Amino acid sequence: MQVHVAIPHYNAPRALRNLLVQLTEQEFDSITVLDDHSTDQQVLQDVAREFPAVNFIFGEKNIGAGANRNRFLDLHKTGIVWFIDCDMRVETENVADILRQKFAGENHIMLGSTILYANGQPMAWNYGHEMHPQHDWQFTRATQADDRQMLQQQGWDYPWIWGERVATDRQVDWVAEGSFALLIDDFIQVGGYDAVFRYHEGQDLAHRLREAGVKIMVTGDIVCTHLDIDVRGKARHREIEQSAKLFYRKHHIKTDQD
Repeated sequence: MQVHVAIPHYNAPRALRNLLVQLTEQEFDSITVLDDHSTDQQVLQDVAREFPAVNFIFGEKNIGAGANRNRFLDLHKTGIVWFIDCDMRVETENVADILRQKFAGENHIMLGSTILYANGQPMAWNYGHEMHPQHDWQFTRATQADDRQMLQQQGWDYPWIWGERVATDRQVDWVAEGSFALLIDDFIQVGGYDAVFRYHEGQDLAHRLREAGVKIMVTGDIVCTHLDIDVRGKARHREIEQSAKLFYRKHHIKTDQD
């Protein structure tokens, strides 16, 4: 089965170059950079010339992280796609072989990686339960009280709460979009990302994949470090709030009233 890498990018050419140095040393069937109309196209063209084996898609306008990832669909690839953000450092060798093993037999999963902070600690909210006002309040209350029994009863006993990594693959509601893989056919089946979302687009994608029968899994076998380059700037807080309201209206408010 072919394994393709898709790297969404916006205004972080130095981090992108460092990641491409790593990825081109591994054995993938293709590597594609999806640029969401970065402001300095000349610098990006310089990076592209340095990596002739890498395919670059230069977006003609900025459309947001989720919609930008949908540009990968225009390539009409088959097999597995591994989406990894440009501000990542890959800590695992032979990622393509690991993914082929995980997806053997057309295993319909969305597989999230273990993501670390720069200090080596597991990243909080790298995976978890679907966002919901009531559930999130209960989770916050339980974690603040260190109520591990309640967290276990709810299936919310995530290793990252205690600074631990995932020991064995486990099923969750969603995984962070910074590093995850899925079958391209499954991505196509649900229509890719909902382009309306500017944040929480990964939660929405995971929800629709679950509805389509895809299991959402997180693994400790693929590890990346998040270098945390913020390209959203002042728009981040507004986008978080707006997208949370959009998500609740789309997936919960109607259901809760039924």
